[in-house]
Amino acid sequence: MKYAVFPISCGIILIIVLSLAGPDAAQSGSIPPAPPAKERRNTAAAAQIDPHSILSDPGLKSEILNYAKGVFQARLGYAKIPEPPLFLTKVQRACFVTFFSAKRVIACFGGFNPRTGNVADEIAENIRLALTFDSRARYVDRKSALSAGVQITFPEEPSAVTSYAEVDPSREGLLVENDHNGVAIVPGEAKTASWAFREAMRRLGEKDRSRVRIFKFQAFAVSSRK
Repeated sequence: MKYAVFPISCGIILIIVLSLAGPDAAQSGSIPPAPPAKERRNTAAAAQIDPHSILSDPGLKSEILNYAKGVFQARLGYAKIPEPPLFLTKVQRACFVTFFSAKRVIACFGGFNPRTGNVADEIAENIRLALTFDSRARYVDRKSALSAGVQITFPEEPSAVTSYAEVDPSREGLLVENDHNGVAIVPGEAKTASWAFREAMRRLGEKDRSRVRIFKFQAFAVSSRK
C-alpha cells in the first residue's frame, strides 16, 4: 500500500505489520509506508503516556488491551463499542495496534505521529484503518476475532543512523525509507538487524542501498502475549 492514499502533508506515517517471514524473524512486521524524514512532525510536545505506570500496573494494562479488543470486535459486528478507559482520553500519543492469532498477524495499523486528539481515539482509528486497508483483515471471522491477541506499541521519534548494524532489534525499531515510501520494523519483530533491513528493502521494492535512509526508534509495548 502506498502512503499516497493519505495526504503526505499531514505528516502521518502509516503502518502495517506482516505475518512471520524469514528464519530469523521473531514477530515479523514490516510497516509501510513512511514519508521522508523532513515531512515528519516532532511529537515531543505531545502529552506522554508513562510506560512504567502501564507496564507495572496489571489493571491499566488490562484496560487498554480490553478496550482495543472490544473496538476490534465491535467494528466487525461482534460486540458493542466499549467505553474508553478514562486515562486514555487524557493524553495524546501515536501508536501501532496489532492483532494476532498465535504467531500470525491478522490486522495492524498505526504511525509515528498522532492523527487524533487522544490515545483512545488513536487506537480506534488505527483499528478502523487496519480493517479497511490491511488485506489480511478480510479473512478475520468471528472465531478469530473473539480469540485474537492484541499488542499496542508506542514509538518514539526515529533518529538517523548510518547503518542497520547500529540497531538492536530486540529493543529498537528500524525505519528504512526512500524518496517515495518507508518501511518500519518495530522492536521485537526481528531477531537480527540484517533480517529487518532485508525485509524493509524487500517491502520497499528497493535494491540500491544508496537510495535509502536508515533510522532507529525506541518504543514500548503493551501486549496480551505471555
